[in-house]
Amino acid sequence: MKQRISVKIAGKEAVLNVEAEREEVIRRAVDHINKEIASLRFDFRDQELADVLALVLLSEETRLMEMEARLKSENDTLLSRLEELDSDLEEYLSRQSRSMPKSTF
Repeated sequence: MKQRISVKIAGKEAVLNVEAEREEVIRRAVDHINKEIASLRFDFRDQELADVLALVLLSEETRLMEMEARLKSENDTLLSRLEELDSDLEEYLSRQSRSMPKSTF
């Protein structure tokens, strides 16, 4: 069920329609973004807000891309390991079926 929430990013208020179960995550994201903005505004006092927001966006997108690359690598490793296990299991079952006595039914 959707609900309306109000959030404030960089002093700008926005009203969003979100699924109830996503509200906490969205509020944590807003808090994280506002902290990043505050940190960068301190470091780049002479920059316009739009420039600071662009830096926050760049930072977050870079972090997201690094996480996606790490997940892909982990998925590739898991897939490779599963293929090895599948091959080992097939080999084991093949050996077992050859060593079992034949049924005389």
